[in-house]
Amino acid sequence: MKVRTSAQVLRGPLDVAPLVDVILLLLIFFLLTSSFVFQPGIVVDPPSPGLSKGGVSDTRYVITATAGLKPQIFFNDRVTDLAKLRGELARIARAEPRAAVVIRADRDLRHGVVTQLLDVVVQNGLSAVLASKSDVLAQ
Repeated sequence: MKVRTSAQVLRGPLDVAPLVDVILLLLIFFLLTSSFVFQPGIVVDPPSPGLSKGGVSDTRYVITATAGLKPQIFFNDRVTDLAKLRGELARIARAEPRAAVVIRADRDLRHGVVTQLLDVVVQNGLSAVLASKSDVLAQ
């Protein structure tokens, strides 16, 4: 038994009206379901960098201290001690009074050593930044 079908393939111009309708419906759907949150805030007009008198230099100085039986102190990846560090920071303070020094300390380092390092930096009139492990990016 043979089944006859009367389906024919229509050949002709493609009607784009249904396609445009679907696109517009999707656009309306996404616009209505999206949320726009406007954060209220205070308008601030900061000065341009060339006009400001404060700030720090771009040169990076890093003090790294490791824990152990005898803590080790490194200044820009060179082994040093507090006396040499005082002299080096005094020289830097004369050359660059706005320099900033980053202090990276081991988690197990005694708090007194960190305080001594901070005092050495501040006594020379430099800015000190205490950095934790998550603050410092791989150099």
